[in-house]
Amino acid sequence: MSGIAFEIQNLKKYFGPVKAVDDVSLTIRKKETHGLVGESGCGKTTLGRTILRLLEPTAGNLFITTSLSEKDPIKRFELSTTDELRSLRRRMQIVYQDPASSLNPRMIIRDIVGEPIAFHQGLKGDELQNRIVELLKFVGLQEEHLWRYSYEMSGGQRQRVAIARAIALNPDFIVLDEPTSALDVSVQAKVLKLLKELQRDMALSYLFITHDMSVIDYMCDRVSVMYVGKIVETSDKNKLFEEPLHPYTQALVSAVPSIDPTNRKLETAEALIGEVPSPANPPTGCKFHPRCKQAFKECGWGAKDLKAWLKENCDEIFSIMVVRNGFHLELESVNKDEGDSLTELTDIIEKGQKRRDPLFESIETVEKINNRINVHFVEKTEPELIERVEPDRYVACLLYPALDRKE
Repeated sequence: MSGIAFEIQNLKKYFGPVKAVDDVSLTIRKKETHGLVGESGCGKTTLGRTILRLLEPTAGNLFITTSLSEKDPIKRFELSTTDELRSLRRRMQIVYQDPASSLNPRMIIRDIVGEPIAFHQGLKGDELQNRIVELLKFVGLQEEHLWRYSYEMSGGQRQRVAIARAIALNPDFIVLDEPTSALDVSVQAKVLKLLKELQRDMALSYLFITHDMSVIDYMCDRVSVMYVGKIVETSDKNKLFEEPLHPYTQALVSAVPSIDPTNRKLETAEALIGEVPSPANPPTGCKFHPRCKQAFKECGWGAKDLKAWLKENCDEIFSIMVVRNGFHLELESVNKDEGDSLTELTDIIEKGQKRRDPLFESIETVEKINNRINVHFVEKTEPELIERVEPDRYVACLLYPALDRKE
């Protein structure tokens, strides 16, 4: 595989305070299936829709390498600013997660598949009908399905209709947004096999969005792992499964079930704790550090982490906890006449540091002003997604040094 089919540079998509996609950069190669995996709510679907301009990006650049027609030369177009977006739309398509909601129940299958062909290619009459039948047979359906409504078909048949619609205009790039998650397991296998055959026959490039690591293992060439709007690791599929680097990736890989207890992906990995944080108010530093078993003091511990710990363990001592900014917490003692609240907090911090708790090790200063106690943390930025360990392995984790490419 060579050449770039689609490139994303510093893409952002914000919904008010919610940073659904936050500074994502990604390269999808020609004839490649690039997997995008992560827990529900991490921004995968928003990223997929934004790169196709179905949602308007807040910032960033999008590039597709294609041609406007069969006669035009292949070149690189910037989707963020191009005036040719309508013409380029037929070169990039999407297959949604739920075909029952993505197909119009008031339209027969002939019209669902034929509408984009009539609009973009101007086909009519028998010529249009023959093209629709050809597409339906290409995805494993028959001519008799032309006159059915989507609600008269099974889930697998509906998804095949959605795929036929997506390939109708001979696209170069398709976003597959969990295309099998709403299907039975046996039907999933058939649809995945169909997608592989279409890619081989039509030289397609896929962005395959899912939360199922076993599907990633079967379908993809390269994989990006997403967490709270950020890409935390990008790697070749085989290397990612053999030796995942980011702790979040390790947890995802270790969760892949196996009927053979001697064939576990990662024997040492532990199950994830807690929930995915809100993208409207994410943790400071590395967004994964509150759930990470390998976190240390450089990972960006801050005011919210200490506030959560004190509320759980010392709620009877400190009542008011105001996060002035990510790395400054302001506390007030429950008993304002008691003068040893600073001593109490200092003792808590010292005990935490003795047991090498990274939360307490990252505290820089503690000071008392009247009945308020100010706690300051060492400010840390989020780790960059850069090459670490070896070439073409991009990881946003301080456990690994940046790759030194000097000869």
